[in-house]
This record gives sequence, C-alpha cells and structure tokens, in this order.
Amino acid sequence: MPKRCLTPDAPTTVVSDKRRGEFSWRDATVSIQQMQALKRQASWSQDEAKISVNADVPIGVITLSDTHIGSWAADYEAFRRITDEILAIPTLYIALLGDVVEMAINMRSVLEVTNSVLDPEQQHLFVESWLEEMAPRILFSTWDNHTVMREEKGAGHSHYAYMMKRRVIWHSGIGHPDVQVGAETYKLCASHRFRGRSIYNPCHGAQQYLQREAPTRDIAMAGDSHVPGLLKFVHGGEVKLAVNSGSLHSDSGYAKRHFSLHSYPIFPVIQLHPHHHQFDAFWSVEEWQRAARRGVRG
Repeated sequence: MPKRCLTPDAPTTVVSDKRRGEFSWRDATVSIQQMQALKRQASWSQDEAKISVNADVPIGVITLSDTHIGSWAADYEAFRRITDEILAIPTLYIALLGDVVEMAINMRSVLEVTNSVLDPEQQHLFVESWLEEMAPRILFSTWDNHTVMREEKGAGHSHYAYMMKRRVIWHSGIGHPDVQVGAETYKLCASHRFRGRSIYNPCHGAQQYLQREAPTRDIAMAGDSHVPGLLKFVHGGEVKLAVNSGSLHSDSGYAKRHFSLHSYPIFPVIQLHPHHHQFDAFWSVEEWQRAARRGVRG
C-alpha cells in the first residue's frame, strides 16, 4: 500500500514584512496647511484691491462687459470704436466685467459650437493682443460664465483668467476694489453678476448686494444680463449707485428667440471726483464728456 501523507498537528507559521499603514490627522493637517500656503503664494487672484489714480480732475470708469469677441453676432466695429474712444481720453478707465469672448465650448448644441468666427485659441490671442494696448487702462477685471466657468468646467483651469490675472487686478469672484482718486476713496463692488434678478430692474442684483452684503460700500457694478441700467438710491442714510452693463452681442439668435429682438450696446460711465466724495453715472462716454464740457464752461 502507498504511504499516506500525514497532516501536521499544528499549522505552519508564515512570517512576512506586510506593511501596516498609519494615518494621523494631526500630521495631515500640517501637510495640508503647507499646501494651502503654497497655493496662496502662487495665487494672482484677490478679493480686495487698493487702486490709486493720481488725478486733479474727475475720472470716468466705463463698465465694459459682454463683448463676446469670437462670435459671429458680436459688433466688431463698435468694439474698435469703444477701444479707440477709451485710448483717446486720458481720464477714462475700464472696469472689465466679463464675457469678453464667446468661448462656445459647452457642447450644448452643434449650432452653438459652430457659431463662432474665431476658434478658442484665436479668441485667446485676440484678448492677449487687445490687452497689450488696454491693460494700463483696466482698473480691475472679474470672472465670468462664458469664458472662465466654461473653461474651468472642461479643464479645471481657465486660460483666459490666467492671461488676465497676470496683467491686471483679477477678481475670481465678487471683488471689493477701493479706488482712490485724488483725496477721495470710493468703495466699489464688482462682479460679472450678483444673485437676484428682476425683469423690472436690471440693477436689482447689484442693488440687493449693496443693501444686504456690503452696506458700507458706495457702488456695485455687473453685466451678464445684457440689459444696461443705472440706479442711484439711498440706503442707511447713504447714497449708493448700482450699475449694469449692456452688450455688443447685437445679432444673437439665442437672444432673439428667448429674450428680445433688441440688444443694447450701452456701457455706463461712472464719474469719480477727486476733491469731494461724489460719484455720478452717465449712460455713455459721449454723455459723460458733454457733462464734463458743461462743467468746464460753467
């Protein structure tokens, strides 16, 4: 008979160098704080800003947004005219409030993607070239939905924001820039859009923000809706100003289907005085210049 294999009475012992991990939340906190410090150090964005304009006469700040460069529907003649107008007036500066380019990359429809005369790279090149001329006139710039949010959604990073923030003050959310003109300081709020919208008041979101979130500030400005508006009001015994910008997206098929046949290429100008705390709003650069000439003659 063949011999049977006998099973040992005790199991054999296996010895190994199996790794046993450890995780300490205290150690992790130290590492996270170091990364947070590194991220802050590398950031070009800011929530608040201090800007000084050495002027002995009132300056103008044009609220420019929603030009939608790259779209077939944008008014490029008006864009060139506005740019030359700003360059020709030494006391006129820009609050750049977003949607400068179209950036139709959401893939919501074939028509939206193909309805651009410039591809995304060319739109970036266009803005970069424009900034070579205009950056010294831009007081600050803000995030937007057409470019920044779309690029962040697709890639987690916005090249447009990267270009802008390296040249001018950049607010990746709501910004609180303080603009000193001569002896006076004006406390501004700027965003591409504020929460809340009313079909009866294009300045509703900006007005509400001043009343609820920033009652100590003077002026709030936004764009996004393509409907310009000016609203001067009193809150808490102080005069406030809410401004909404128009758009150069003058032949938008989407707007004509869902909103209105009309567009409003109107970009209000805010006048800031250097010797006394007074801010005024004008419907256009031309209206502001006429008022300034009357003031000089008077």
